[in-house]
Amino acid sequence: MNRNNIETALEALQTDVAAIPDSKIRTTVSGLLNLVEMLYGENETLRDENQQLKDEINRLKGEKGKPDIKGKGKKESSDHPIIRSSDHSSETERQTGDENNNNTHKKKRRRTAKLPKVSIDREQICPIDKNTLPADARFKGYSDVVIQDTQIITDNVNYRREVYYSPSQGKTFLGQLPADVAGKGEFGVGVRSLMPLLKSECNLSESCILDFFQNFGIEISSAYISNQWTKGYADFHQEKSALVETGLASTTYQQTGDTSARVNGENHYTQIL
Repeated sequence: MNRNNIETALEALQTDVAAIPDSKIRTTVSGLLNLVEMLYGENETLRDENQQLKDEINRLKGEKGKPDIKGKGKKESSDHPIIRSSDHSSETERQTGDENNNNTHKKKRRRTAKLPKVSIDREQICPIDKNTLPADARFKGYSDVVIQDTQIITDNVNYRREVYYSPSQGKTFLGQLPADVAGKGEFGVGVRSLMPLLKSECNLSESCILDFFQNFGIEISSAYISNQWTKGYADFHQEKSALVETGLASTTYQQTGDTSARVNGENHYTQIL
């Protein structure tokens, strides 16, 4: 049985599992099916590696490895593909497929179970119109369908600091701001932590980051965003220095290199540790 047939059988079983009324049994059976699929994928990987090792041994012996037989393909010109009558297949052939063609043209998917990793944030009951049910219908529980989604909302907070004044001391007392915003400017930890993510992981320019925040109602300036890369991360610079010191102390030898660099029209070298 090839992988296509295995996946078809597992998908059919998953549909049947969703109809199991007992949630505990449904979760157990679904977990077993995910385990079967994961083990089958690992087995295929090991079979492929085993075949590669056999081919390499045969090559070292002066023999030939397993031949790579390509499936039939459609002839294509520079403008349009030429479809021959032999390229058509029946519905049964399209469903089952040819094993050689599957191995040649289809990428093998290595799927793992996603549902156990999904954190449920809320539940919503989907009721049935009781008027559409027959008189002998009995409630048998729920059939769960997990839909993943995300949302971006503002969390603008007006901190109202209590103010007290002492005439005897001539001094004003103010309530303390939370530690994550005190002395950190006019933007909270959500905005400040999202900026390096958008810059480094999403490769967004500063103008695109500005558009992103303004589209969601955050009144922020391009100058503030620009300053974050040079002035906003003193803690990160300290961490980088600590990493270098730890690296130097971790081994008895160091490896260095250099590369040429131009600075203000003059030739210099950048040293790399």
